[in-house]
Amino acid sequence: MVTVAVAGVLAMMAVPNMRSFVQNNRLSSASNDLLRSFNLARTEAIKHQTNVVVCAVADPTLATPQCSYGPFKGWIVFQDSGPTPWQFDNGEPIFERHVLLDSSVTVKTDNNGIEMYLASGFASPAGAKTPSRNILLCDIRGNQMVGTNSVERAVLITASGRARVSATSADVAAAGTCP
Repeated sequence: MVTVAVAGVLAMMAVPNMRSFVQNNRLSSASNDLLRSFNLARTEAIKHQTNVVVCAVADPTLATPQCSYGPFKGWIVFQDSGPTPWQFDNGEPIFERHVLLDSSVTVKTDNNGIEMYLASGFASPAGAKTPSRNILLCDIRGNQMVGTNSVERAVLITASGRARVSATSADVAAAGTCP
């Protein structure tokens, strides 16, 4: 009987930690997927010597997805060589279509949810649209700090085009706040 009681106490302590572990893993997976897409866009821009765009879309599975400048549930990476800059045009190659892995993850951007990489690999300066520089990934926990880190993840893009993921409270605060 004592063994069952000890096992019950240990299980009660482990369940909340497991839930936090799963939530952290979802945010890490989503932010790393987005980071990989930015790195892919930069690489393809250099390789093909053309502009490549990462943009938010409501439904990346559509035959002709449209960039949605704001909150999103997915994104596409495409070669922007058509007549409409910063927008997917029929016939432009799509390098990647991506949906968020989990519906509990929310993505917020500081501008339009769009980034263009030039043939040099640099992030495009403000042109037809203002590029995103800070992207925040949140879940139902909202803004929570754990020491000097946050439970949210920020994808930060420099003007030179380098993207990185951060969970430090300073970087996350610079990216915005969760709903």
